[in-house]
Amino acid sequence: MRIKILPIVFTLFLSSCAFNQKLFLSDNCKFPINSPYPGGVLSVDIRNKDFDRNKKINSDGLASSVCTHSLYQSKIFIPIPLDFKNEKIEMKQDGLALSTNKILKKEYRESRITISNNDFVSPSEELLPRIQREYGLSQQARNTFTPLKLKDWSMIEPVKGQISSEFGVIRFINNKPRNRHGGMDIAAPEGTKVSAPLSGEVIIASNFFYKGNVVYVNHGAGLVSSYSHLSIIKVKNGDKVKRGDLIGLIGQTGRVTGPHLHWEIYLMGIAINPEVFLVNSK
Repeated sequence: MRIKILPIVFTLFLSSCAFNQKLFLSDNCKFPINSPYPGGVLSVDIRNKDFDRNKKINSDGLASSVCTHSLYQSKIFIPIPLDFKNEKIEMKQDGLALSTNKILKKEYRESRITISNNDFVSPSEELLPRIQREYGLSQQARNTFTPLKLKDWSMIEPVKGQISSEFGVIRFINNKPRNRHGGMDIAAPEGTKVSAPLSGEVIIASNFFYKGNVVYVNHGAGLVSSYSHLSIIKVKNGDKVKRGDLIGLIGQTGRVTGPHLHWEIYLMGIAINPEVFLVNSK
């Protein structure tokens, strides 16, 4: 399937400098929930009179966004990378401290799986150009930023099933260390319907080597989600989807050991635990 990424207002490239801008106005700043650990989102209440939304907020080199929910109160969201090592995050503006926040330690378990198809473990030279091209497309998709005002960031589960692998686990494939698990795996019978957990626009609907049949959805304001290993894709590039719309069916395409959905959430390019966006999270 030919891949086409729709024009983007601009793409957010994360660097050592924090990205700060008024991203959205919302009546519901509850989501993402405060989860101050690597792989979570720091959510800090702040009075509007205590900071200038039009000026840069320094937050230890991390990206941040502002959710304004009244004339008096806002929240500052900071996605925390899985490899973040600091014990706290300090937010400053013009050299003045806004907030100091402790970052909790979170233990992630190890996951060891066996893949019999060697191409998915040590791909041949012929496969590398495809893998590299698709990696570039996925990086571009996850960093998509559209300055859209979101009224509600709360999400529903994309599929009902059993969580077979949590976000953040330390992975070993055929006893060799691999990248951390950047999403949540939900096991369900092949053909089970997968729905969009939040409204957005499809920016990729294609087949990738590792991800199999995959869909990326841009929700706006730096929030992007993806859905991998589908048996069938029910949307195409440029489609507008609403919360609950069908986007595909559970499958076992790409590098898998059984039928499941691999669900990823990115906030300003950072992989985040999907649980912090779910309406039934505690």
